[in-house]
Amino acid sequence: MTTTPAPITPFVPVAPDADWETVRARMADVLTRLVPTAWSDHNAADPGITLAEAAAFGVADLHYRVAERHYDAWPLEVSGWLPDAERHWDRSFSVETLAAVADALAASATSARVLERRVRASASLGDATALLGSAPWSTVFDADDRAAVVALMRGRLVRQVAHEQAQLVAAVVADQRRLGGTVEVRDARAAAELALDLPLWDDEVRAVVRRERRRLSRDALVARLAEVRAVTAATASGVRDLLDAEDLTDDELDVAMAAGTQPPGLLPEQLEDDHGRTTVWPPHPVQALTCEPVTAEDYARRARAHPDVRRAWAVPGRLEGVAWNGLPTGAVPAVEVDEHAAAITLVVEHSEPRQLTVPATQEFLRDVLSVAIGPEVRAPFPDWRVPADLDELPPRRTICDEVGASLLDTAAVIVQATLVTGIGVDPDALIADVRDRIAAFFLAGRPETRAPDPTGDVDGPWPRLEQPADGWVPGEPVRFTEVVAAIVGNPDVWGIERLAMLVDTGDVTATFVPQSAGSLPIPPNAVPVLAPGRCLRVRFSLTGRCADA
Repeated sequence: MTTTPAPITPFVPVAPDADWETVRARMADVLTRLVPTAWSDHNAADPGITLAEAAAFGVADLHYRVAERHYDAWPLEVSGWLPDAERHWDRSFSVETLAAVADALAASATSARVLERRVRASASLGDATALLGSAPWSTVFDADDRAAVVALMRGRLVRQVAHEQAQLVAAVVADQRRLGGTVEVRDARAAAELALDLPLWDDEVRAVVRRERRRLSRDALVARLAEVRAVTAATASGVRDLLDAEDLTDDELDVAMAAGTQPPGLLPEQLEDDHGRTTVWPPHPVQALTCEPVTAEDYARRARAHPDVRRAWAVPGRLEGVAWNGLPTGAVPAVEVDEHAAAITLVVEHSEPRQLTVPATQEFLRDVLSVAIGPEVRAPFPDWRVPADLDELPPRRTICDEVGASLLDTAAVIVQATLVTGIGVDPDALIADVRDRIAAFFLAGRPETRAPDPTGDVDGPWPRLEQPADGWVPGEPVRFTEVVAAIVGNPDVWGIERLAMLVDTGDVTATFVPQSAGSLPIPPNAVPVLAPGRCLRVRFSLTGRCADA
């Protein structure tokens, strides 16, 4: 009896990931548009095309590997955040150190294979270090490199034991957990018990125990990943307590909470070492505040991370509100209100619309800016000359970006028109229905202006907190054709005469904008709402002919 083999399911990359041919085609398209034909004929034999194809293979391979590796337990998954003393055999070494060790071995009369056997046979770290300090090794390796040499020579043995005895290590760690005590005490008891069975040094056994417990920590994070990602200032302490109960250490708790897109109180420095290098991989989105690319939409996404912000937009110009330094616009002549300034204003809608006092509004906007651009909103002019505090308040905006904040306002639109209808229609009911239709249109907004960018060609690295798919976009003009469409949605409306609109600012000298203008301008930080009052009239058609409408 023959069986049909199961079909092979091909790997289909999810955009923006792509296979080799797609990446190659993209590169070829860019090269043919940007590279002069006098320099290259763009065919397969051209050396530049060959190099591009090699690069395309590497990019496509990275796409595949990243797609296969989901980083479900990020940021605890990669132990770059651990100090060297905690990592021991699984630590990373600098390229300079590895190169120095490799060069020393290549120049010596022996080999790494021989040295590995001798280091493995050493009874302790002290014995291995003494071995490297004796002939012939004392002339091969510098004293500063000997610790790295020992770790490298023992690395394969420790990994082999950790993998082959994984079940034994897991059972012992689980047993000690049931016996109770602090994490440190349980780790010590487990290491003491395993030291009798594993052919490793004491510090290596402790490292294997830590490896197993941290595996359990990653599992605990994965189980509560949805809660951590949704954490807010109100829930942060509760989620942290739940992870603490799963035996995460204080350092692990700090890093685990970084799984949230905008963890309350998390600063980029907490995920970087003293030299600014990231300790988690991939880097957390908040660390991207120190690098490019950064788009206007990135600032809006950051603003939407504030718990009291429902919607946010990045609008060109400096609008009324607070400036990048946290001061009210107009308080400093250099940053006075200017709709045409080379600046960006984050127009934000409060999640619970209410009448805020002026001080409360300014404080709310400062909080939003603190989330969007960093702590310099509260302390805009730090003294960079103080050595002890050199990196205490680093700017988080892209250089030269001036970002302010403004509360979403409403523009009361007065609609004036004469509605043509038939004899017998209740004029009051007709006007009320038409007003409801116009108000609903203003509230809903235009679907096409809220659609996400389908190309995705330009996008920054910050958290993707998307805009809710409803409402009017601030500053978008009101088109007369759309108002007409809303009005004639009532079948009793046969025609519209003398349609005009006006934004009610209280200026009695303002004039209505006629339908011939095409659209009604709206302030850049406002959305239209229908103004109260009756400026709609009704005219009855006597014959029902087209001339009467």
